[in-house]
Amino acid sequence: MNGVTHDTHNLPREILIVANPFSGAKENRGCVEGLAAALRKRDLDCRIVWDLGEFVEITTDPAADERYRCVVAAGGDGTLNRVFNLQRHLPVFMFPLGNENLFSRQFGCCPDPQHAADVIEAGQTQAVDLGRAGDRLFAIVASAGFDGEAAHRLARWRQQSDKLRRVRSVSYATPILMSALRYRYPLMDIEADGQKLRGALCMVFNMPQYANKLPLAFDADPHDGLLDWVVFERPGNLLLARYALSVWLKQHRHRHDVRFGRAKRVVLGAAEPVPLEIDGEAAEFAPVTIDVIPQAVRIVVPPAACGCRR
Repeated sequence: MNGVTHDTHNLPREILIVANPFSGAKENRGCVEGLAAALRKRDLDCRIVWDLGEFVEITTDPAADERYRCVVAAGGDGTLNRVFNLQRHLPVFMFPLGNENLFSRQFGCCPDPQHAADVIEAGQTQAVDLGRAGDRLFAIVASAGFDGEAAHRLARWRQQSDKLRRVRSVSYATPILMSALRYRYPLMDIEADGQKLRGALCMVFNMPQYANKLPLAFDADPHDGLLDWVVFERPGNLLLARYALSVWLKQHRHRHDVRFGRAKRVVLGAAEPVPLEIDGEAAEFAPVTIDVIPQAVRIVVPPAACGCRR
């Protein structure tokens, strides 16, 4: 059971929108204002917040649960990740304005303001699991190794100016190239619910989504109380390219040097720090313990009859 709820009677009429002006390639302020206008046409009030500090102040108010129907994360998967890490008591809706928008791909949301307003007005929610890497939550994936290195390089590039740089799809090219040239592929000791492994890249999924629709953990389920892990055992750029091709062909599970499974807890040990990325953004470093929090948060989802008007 996914714990779907439909009752909209007595729900609050105010919507809290947490918006990221720097995600994706769109002019986000116009998109967010379009959503707010669509909600007001449905007699739903809106409060738009562009600063996470203000968002924390709002959600720590004991009266927030009675005032707001839900939180709208208007941005990419990174914006949604911050919302989950800052609060879990209000239901969350994803208004996708990022580059990949993996979470919205999973649950059928789209950036059309009218569609989004219909979904929020309908008020259908379901409970989903979240993963936790150290003290940070994630909705989609935590990955240690080459992906983490590229994410850390991208994060440093974003911060090399007075104003946070906007990330577009092309922005990943240089960090990936530099990672291929300089990353040394340190090996990790991995334990998944008691099963011991060793590898150069470990990916732990809560959902089956990944960048470019790569089917790494194509049967992961955010409702099963488990995390799906994939370990690529051997290091090096040539092996990484071969792994990527086998993933694209959905053949990686047939390789002798790729291990996979499900677990409630995955422990990554390392003799030296291994860079970690969470939901596409730079996080900390392994060693780290990753576990699952079943039914950690409620999300607002489209009713089956609510089609996306693109």
